[in-house]
Amino acid sequence: MMLRQALTMLLLVLYNLLYFCTAFVSSSQKFLHTTTRLEAKSGKKKKKEKGNTIAVNRLAYRNYEIIDTLEAGISLKGSEVKSIRDGKMNLRDGYVRPSKDGRGCTLFNVHIGKHTMSSSYFQHEEKRPRSLLVHKEQARRLLQQTEQQSMTIVPIKAYWNEDNRVKVQIALCKGKNVRDKRQTIKERDAKREERRIIKNFRL
Repeated sequence: MMLRQALTMLLLVLYNLLYFCTAFVSSSQKFLHTTTRLEAKSGKKKKKEKGNTIAVNRLAYRNYEIIDTLEAGISLKGSEVKSIRDGKMNLRDGYVRPSKDGRGCTLFNVHIGKHTMSSSYFQHEEKRPRSLLVHKEQARRLLQQTEQQSMTIVPIKAYWNEDNRVKVQIALCKGKNVRDKRQTIKERDAKREERRIIKNFRL
């Protein structure tokens, strides 16, 4: 009799323990699910990565034959960097001239608009000459090629590098004649027509 009562009490204890464990697990799962939903709602949205390209000199590709390219740093003022972030840089009429001693290169005639929020004291000249940061060996090589082979150096692209610094891609170019320009236009139109046909075919 005593043994039967003891077994009954043990079964009741085990049943209650199992019930409380099941209820605890269920409430824990609900809590975790609610917490996850709240974190998902309150989480910050990922910012879309902006392109690194600042400006492209499309006119250079039409008027010149690109022989070689080189990445160069550029010396800028604070107001110029702010204007570049606002998209106020234009490479269209720019050109590069190596110094006579072959120790550096200077960028001319590149337009960087004035920053609207800067005072007149800190403003910059929009088309001032700007020093390019290149090695002496590179500057000497560019000087020799422009003097001996009558080539031109133009900026073809400006962009932000991985360290968030402005870089300019300059190109050693040879001028195209009228026939070359017409051929370039024909090739461009042919590629455009080919892309249009492929796009319509996919639809």
